[in-house]
Amino acid sequence: MSSTSSTINKDCAIPVYRQVISILTENISSGRWRESDRIPSEFDLAASLDVSRGSIKRAISELVDAGVLEQIQGKGTYVKPHDISFPLNEGLISFSESLREQGIKFETSILVFETMESNRELSSKLGVPVSSPYLHMERVRSVSGEPIMYIENNINSDLAPGIDKEDFEKVSLFETIERLSGRQVAYSDTSFFAIGADEERASSLKVSLGQPLLQQIQTVFLDNDQPIEYARVWLRSNRFYVGTISQRRLTSHR
Repeated sequence: MSSTSSTINKDCAIPVYRQVISILTENISSGRWRESDRIPSEFDLAASLDVSRGSIKRAISELVDAGVLEQIQGKGTYVKPHDISFPLNEGLISFSESLREQGIKFETSILVFETMESNRELSSKLGVPVSSPYLHMERVRSVSGEPIMYIENNINSDLAPGIDKEDFEKVSLFETIERLSGRQVAYSDTSFFAIGADEERASSLKVSLGQPLLQQIQTVFLDNDQPIEYARVWLRSNRFYVGTISQRRLTSHR
């Protein structure tokens, strides 16, 4: 297996170990290192990148803590398998739809389910006046009894009458919105961030305080461009990876 193809810039402000983390994760995301592959030894990585073993050790330690790599005593360091993917290149798809397509059985538990009045932030996200009613829901989704995601949904219930009567432990949110609104869920404005688990998420997902999570923030729009939902989702980074296939934009070279 090849080692790495990137180089370290020792003159820039980014710490060397952070640059090493970027190179190692790029080797994984590019497919150069695949799930369950043994990565090069610390000695080999230090030599190929021309950095100290201390920088390599720190980078690997952080990736182990984040659930990206795993170390097996006496054998080495391996790319940790991630058994749940979320494909970005397949269009707008809910997590429940994605899990079903992968043949993964899951359970959903509702923690909070109530109608609330929107504050200024939610009014802006949902395109409604301040103090408008909306459905606020918080759920935990588990696979084989292990909690894997914490979901917070804020829904413009005026656009989907009766949505507060649905059992979201059993039904899909997007499918329900389309059925009740009479419109298609068309597109979203979505971002992903790395974030440490706070007390509430750590307790619900059964992880340690501060453990790295992958957070999705998403505003979902109907086919008439009305925002229907503003959601925040916290995903256990040791169980999820986000993938896409990208095509390079064609340019003319002169």
